[in-house]
Amino acid sequence: MVEAPVGFQCPVCIDEARRRLPTQRTAFGARAGSGRPTVTYSVIAICVVVYIIQILPVSAGQLLSPLPDLTELWAYAPAYTSAWYPVFEPWRMLTSAVLHHPGNAMHIAFNMLALWFVGRSMEPEIGRSRFIALLVLSAWGGSLAILLSSVVGLSSPFGPTVGASGAVFGLFGALFILMRSSGSETGGIVALVVINMAVSFLVPNISWQGHLGGLITGVLVALIIAKSPRRNRVLWTSVGFSGLILGLLGLTLAGIQLVPLP
Repeated sequence: MVEAPVGFQCPVCIDEARRRLPTQRTAFGARAGSGRPTVTYSVIAICVVVYIIQILPVSAGQLLSPLPDLTELWAYAPAYTSAWYPVFEPWRMLTSAVLHHPGNAMHIAFNMLALWFVGRSMEPEIGRSRFIALLVLSAWGGSLAILLSSVVGLSSPFGPTVGASGAVFGLFGALFILMRSSGSETGGIVALVVINMAVSFLVPNISWQGHLGGLITGVLVALIIAKSPRRNRVLWTSVGFSGLILGLLGLTLAGIQLVPLP
């Protein structure tokens, strides 16, 4: 019989042992040690590149005419999701989230700083796919609130809005729920949300509707993540997200029929 030398480890045996080990996960179902917050950094990079494209034609005196006017093409106004308006472009409810005011650098600076600050710690805890869902659904919820606001006469259906603020406020709302679920102190995030919502209402030309809609949606997404049973967590989270998507879709379709146009 041939004996293996002392210290020799069978690669097949090692692989089999690793497969048998239980996967370590965070309290919210993400794979432990899942790596860098690549979604957070990718979204920041996309927003910065889009912002550069937005401001280049202006700063260059329109010399760079081949560059598209993304602000014009992607900004959201409720009229674009009206059944009675000639131009129907519902994707603007999401594309507007990667735009920022080309004449106000502080707009993108604040949003990207908040995304970096919250996203790099939250993304590894809930996982990339859930984090993407949180950002996308919060952005949608922010635009939906703007749509419904125009239906009840609180805003103009033709007023364009841009910015990742809906998604950022979604992160704030989700952070509160996740911290609360884990037993962490939430006083700081509550103060942050209250101050920023106060600014949203008091400072002109800020869409408090988008901020509020993103905040509420982020809270709902985080409740689904935090309250899903550990057993079959993926299934329950998927069911919860599906229900939330159907709710957002139903409200959007209702708003589409009710946008008041002159």
